[in-house]
Amino acid sequence: MPDSTIVVGAGAVGLGCAYALAKRGQRVTVIDRDPVGDKASYGNACALALTDCMPLSTPGIWRSAPGWLLDPLGPLSIRPSQLPSLVPWFWRFLRQATMAKVEACAAAQLQLNGRVWQDFEPFLQAIGYADRVQKKGMLKLYKNRQSFARSPLEWRLKRQQGFQIELIEREQLRAMEPAVSSSKQFAVFHPQWQIVDDPEQLLACWRDWLQSQGVTFVSDEVQALLSDGGHIVGLQGAKKKYSARQVIVAAGAWSAALSQSVGERCLLTSERGYNTTIAEPGIEVQHMLMFAEEQFVATPMGQGLRIGGAAEFAGLQAAPNYQRSRALLTLAKRFLPELGGGQGHMWMGHRPSTPDSLPVLGPSKKSQGLAYAFGHGHMGLTQSITSGELVVEALLSGNGAHLAPFSISRFDQ
Repeated sequence: MPDSTIVVGAGAVGLGCAYALAKRGQRVTVIDRDPVGDKASYGNACALALTDCMPLSTPGIWRSAPGWLLDPLGPLSIRPSQLPSLVPWFWRFLRQATMAKVEACAAAQLQLNGRVWQDFEPFLQAIGYADRVQKKGMLKLYKNRQSFARSPLEWRLKRQQGFQIELIEREQLRAMEPAVSSSKQFAVFHPQWQIVDDPEQLLACWRDWLQSQGVTFVSDEVQALLSDGGHIVGLQGAKKKYSARQVIVAAGAWSAALSQSVGERCLLTSERGYNTTIAEPGIEVQHMLMFAEEQFVATPMGQGLRIGGAAEFAGLQAAPNYQRSRALLTLAKRFLPELGGGQGHMWMGHRPSTPDSLPVLGPSKKSQGLAYAFGHGHMGLTQSITSGELVVEALLSGNGAHLAPFSISRFDQ
């Protein structure tokens, strides 16, 4: 193993890094506490969100947050025990809510999203999953045109970035999605969005392909990075110590503790997401549906209809609160009145979220041979292959200047 590049984390981003390394003929070892177990990548909304460029922190968000917290069906929940540890994260989050910073974030996201499909399409062909990803597109649903007009910044930025969007009036919306209630009378269609039939199966095919290329998977919990003289030398696992000349940390919401072990601070938290998958929903949904005011989604997939969303700040250790999943299902039935199928299968996962909604990508500033690929929030699956390509290019070339907006050093400012 000393000659291997070690990737810490077997979620979508970690596998994206392993894919980029294997393509280049590198020996690769992926270490994860449970390489084939449940990941945030399994329970996502099944979408390649190619036009999603807006950060979570936008001007005026502080006015909306109290209402979200007080609404039992609202999109935001914070467990009081987590508040002290979250103060630095939320302070930085609120500081991001300026026009200039939103525009800078959108430009940085375009650096990734602008090439997602050109990276993803050959990857899907290589692993044999291309026929299970479909260009169904996404409909963002609004109460009416006036409600849509209250978010001009989002649409201005998307148009500036060259993304195609279509405005859908009430009659056309009824024709496109008859199952949606008349309480939604306007929509914006994003034809570029791709829908993954089953993210869990995608990751299984991905791992199989990597193993066929000689990638080794190891089950262990990495506890610290080891460096000597400004160069990474290995990892300390719960079971043993591992030697390595190159390491990529892609451990999702657990990554900040590892970067801290070599003296690099990162503001990262778990933004826990919930969903419910209905195997037999009793309705036909043709596109991914995003409910703008309520901030949840409904995605048609191979397993049925997945109702997902919500943001809960409760840390990495607390037990899931599946009332969040039930609340999403209650909301869904309000706008999809014929939805059946009972309570469905409930799930919770840890989105690794930064205050500026940008991932941490690129070489370490303190340890040569170390690179980071984590913090993708809602965009992990979408940006996984592109992130892997960019980080591996930077690691192998020693040049990460083009990844400056994503550098871990931004948290020192």
